Amino acid sequence: MNAVIGLLACAIVVGLSACGIDTSAKAPEQPVPPPPIALAGAVNKVADADGNARYLGEIKNNGDVVACSLNLSINSYDAAGNALNDPSNSQFGFANLFGETFRFSGFAPQTQDTCLSPGRAGSFDIPTNVRVGDVASFVVDIPCGKEQFYSGCLAHDQPFVPPPASLVLDGAVTEGLTDDGRVVYTGVIRNQSEAESAVAYHVKIVMTAKNADGLVVDVACATIDGSVCPVPADANVANTSGLRPQDTWNFTVPLSISPSETCPGCFSFVINQKLAL
Repeated sequence: MNAVIGLLACAIVVGLSACGIDTSAKAPEQPVPPPPIALAGAVNKVADADGNARYLGEIKNNGDVVACSLNLSINSYDAAGNALNDPSNSQFGFANLFGETFRFSGFAPQTQDTCLSPGRAGSFDIPTNVRVGDVASFVVDIPCGKEQFYSGCLAHDQPFVPPPASLVLDGAVTEGLTDDGRVVYTGVIRNQSEAESAVAYHVKIVMTAKNADGLVVDVACATIDGSVCPVPADANVANTSGLRPQDTWNFTVPLSISPSETCPGCFSFVINQKLAL
């Protein structure tokens, strides 16, 4: 007790370092929290029909607010560590996320369909012009959008809300085969809204197929706007009436894989819509 009292008196009079106490010791490092937007499982590298590398997978929002303007890029490298991507063609190795549709609460006409609400995952399918046999390694980057309303891909001070139309799967998704033996998903989407103004435009369903190991093996979609999905940005959309309350839309989503590459029930889906034409 006397020693403790003496040490305290010394510290008060001349300072800690003069009393033999090490003041240079650093505080223990705090663990770095994981990024809110991260990969959900492993990336599946496969060969496309031309023998080029194709990357499939999912990312997840581990944060506590809606995240939008999400995208993902993958750079491929050979065994010597040389980048294999062609810098002059930025569309390769880069893809948008197939996520949910949300809208600005303060800017009703503006919507984002590459959003993820907390805890949700979205799929990606990235084609490349790189021969799959040349790829020894790859690096995944999840950059954030440059939207003025966001900080780090997460919505801050600008809450998002879902579009007003309530779209649901009317019954179960049916798994079948195309004439050439590929997997195809069919089903019905219903707008179960009551309000006459709750019209859903540009309705789209995105199907993500997995194998028994949980790896994404294909991503495909169907849209009410036509036979091509996703619809090109400069396309003339034929369907301008949208999906009105209590109306239904029968969808067909053919995949590029055979049944042996997936398993029964090994799929997930996301239904998208737009608030206006």
